[in-house]
Amino acid sequence: MSGQRGNMNTKSQSASTLSIVVGTNFKDASGVAFDAAAHLAQRVARSEIHLVHVFEEEPSEERGHELIAHLRLYVNEKAAMMGGLRGTSIGIHLRSGKPVREIIQLARDVDASLIVVGSPAAPHMKSWLVGSTAEQLLAAGALPVLIAGPRPTSTVVLEPAIESACGDCVRVRAQSAGRNWWCERHSHHAKRAHTYSYQAELPFEMHDSEVTATGIEPSQV
Repeated sequence: MSGQRGNMNTKSQSASTLSIVVGTNFKDASGVAFDAAAHLAQRVARSEIHLVHVFEEEPSEERGHELIAHLRLYVNEKAAMMGGLRGTSIGIHLRSGKPVREIIQLARDVDASLIVVGSPAAPHMKSWLVGSTAEQLLAAGALPVLIAGPRPTSTVVLEPAIESACGDCVRVRAQSAGRNWWCERHSHHAKRAHTYSYQAELPFEMHDSEVTATGIEPSQV
């Protein structure tokens, strides 16, 4: 294969419901990108992850085989840490050329829905985004791009503080299939705060008398 070497262990595209391309440059941020893609893939049956590294110049055959073996070991270790990644098939790809073009081309080849790349730790987004592969992928607009970064070492204090999800509210949503969002205790808070939430299967009813998921009555708005 001219300009491309790889080993794929993938299912047919017709059987796949989600295909994600992950760009890797063998740095720490690439591990974060793979983790993010794996967590997304595990939420969808019959998903695929395609891990790709792009060289400026095509590597020798020996070097290509070494890197494939390295990526296989890397993927196996990641999968073991995540409980096996069952139901997700993995493609390993080595390509040569311009990184942005080759990543997008691979995404087209595998009919990907999403591209994931990693970001290094930095105090400000602009300091690592400008001029990076991530910025160029975003500018290309070919596919949605998820930029995965490490958790920040410092935390931003928000006022009021972000609260954990209420277990009672979660149960109400599950039992009502999203028609009701708040438990008895939080429905009163939603009224005061004018917090609106509505969830139902498509198509939405345009005149639904039950569209009061927060408990807010029209007369109170």
